[in-house]
Amino acid sequence: MSEHIRPDRRETIERNLWAAPAMFVAVSWALFQKGDASSASTVAWIIYSAGWIAALGLLGRSAGQRRNPGVGAVFAFGLLVVMGVLFWANHG
Repeated sequence: MSEHIRPDRRETIERNLWAAPAMFVAVSWALFQKGDASSASTVAWIIYSAGWIAALGLLGRSAGQRRNPGVGAVFAFGLLVVMGVLFWANHG
């Protein structure tokens, strides 16, 4: 019988923080779709930029503890870079 091993609290929090940029990107995308209003665009860029905070914080923490940040970092930074380029190309 296989036993399901539950992740500890720290690991669960880290996984959620690595996924957090997806929410910021989604909100930014919705604001960019709202229209060409410069205020909506400015707020969208601010929210998109805030998405980098958790990812950079976790990367710094991983470096400080000399741990591999793992797949979460690839997801977070990959999403932020790709969507940032697309946002810039369409709304920059």
